[in-house]
Amino acid sequence: MDLLKWFRTSKVEEAEKRTDVMHGFEDLVAPAKSGVQITKDNAMNISGVYAAVKLLSDSISSLPIHLIKESKDKKEKDYTNPLYKIVAKEPNKLMTSYTWRQIFMPHILLYGNAYAVIDWDKKTMRPKQLMPVHPSKVEIEIKKGIAYYTIQLEEKKITVDQSNIVHFRGLGDEIKGKSVIEYAKDNLGLGKAAEDFGSKFFSNGAAIGGVYEHPSQLSDKAYNNLQKSLERRAGGLSNSHKILILEEGMKFTTTSIPPNAAQFLETRKFSINDIARWFGVPPHMIADLERATFSNIEQQNLNFSQFSILPYVILIEQELNRKLLREDEKETMYFKLNMDGLLRGDMQSRYTAYQIGIQNGIVNPNEVRRKEDLDAYEGGNDYFMAANITKIKDLNNKQNGE
Repeated sequence: MDLLKWFRTSKVEEAEKRTDVMHGFEDLVAPAKSGVQITKDNAMNISGVYAAVKLLSDSISSLPIHLIKESKDKKEKDYTNPLYKIVAKEPNKLMTSYTWRQIFMPHILLYGNAYAVIDWDKKTMRPKQLMPVHPSKVEIEIKKGIAYYTIQLEEKKITVDQSNIVHFRGLGDEIKGKSVIEYAKDNLGLGKAAEDFGSKFFSNGAAIGGVYEHPSQLSDKAYNNLQKSLERRAGGLSNSHKILILEEGMKFTTTSIPPNAAQFLETRKFSINDIARWFGVPPHMIADLERATFSNIEQQNLNFSQFSILPYVILIEQELNRKLLREDEKETMYFKLNMDGLLRGDMQSRYTAYQIGIQNGIVNPNEVRRKEDLDAYEGGNDYFMAANITKIKDLNNKQNGE
């Protein structure tokens, strides 16, 4: 059945009530101590969060995906297998592989989970397409060691077992991942409060708040009229730095502390660094270059590939292998996201190590080629040793005339 029709059909399985472990629909609101309410949506209005999510999503989405087929002495990229087209080219009729990854990576980062329902071809028993589902519409329950996923559609619920859905799970428990937003709600609340403060401060023309004092007691009507008049003449960006004449002995006294005393800019810098820590990205990659130098940026880029991107690469590869490959294929086939583009500096070090290993008879060329997912070649199983290398024992014997 076509997956798009399957989502719209009235012949869906109603969710059964089970009594085992249940994880309900996502709670989108995480209250913060700063008093600012943080949700998965408004967190993306914080520049540091947006930059970190975009950076990780773009990096994963840009990596080529290969389906590797392995034999005794050979590894080759299988471009003819239908699974390659689904994962690397067109997961479904509505999007490309890049678009799909741009959808599920923010789901992992902001919700802790990303889902895609597998539409199976009944004739070949192969996946036909993958349809992403928003995490807020999914609940999970475990019954007798099997995970069941209940998906909330417009008016109905459908339930599928774990073999029919791809589930990329972030850091969390054994059932569901937990959003970074939930872990970092207090820090993000501070950052959002700083941005809201800055917006309100500058929308008022960077004018400092205060109190107007009137020498006599005003009636309610006079008080309201005076307040409206002051707001109209002195409030807002359009009235910034205008001269206001006070009458009838009125005085103005400032009450708010200036932004430099509140360390507004320092708070924003701290917030960006804190966001970088929560998402595991180098600060310079989300536009904080304060402590960046040419030498440490190169090392931070390598650390980003190894410690930020690689865990997501392994997560994606293992889940695709687990859910899309048949049991008899898992020994000889696997999906691989090619990180060579992100590891150029590390690749140089790796090939230098390969060269040393080959020259000293530690590995042969075909062993190196297998590590790089390259085909073996005839004669590549031979081991080599530099001709000028001699055993110390033989050298001593030669000196002693033996």
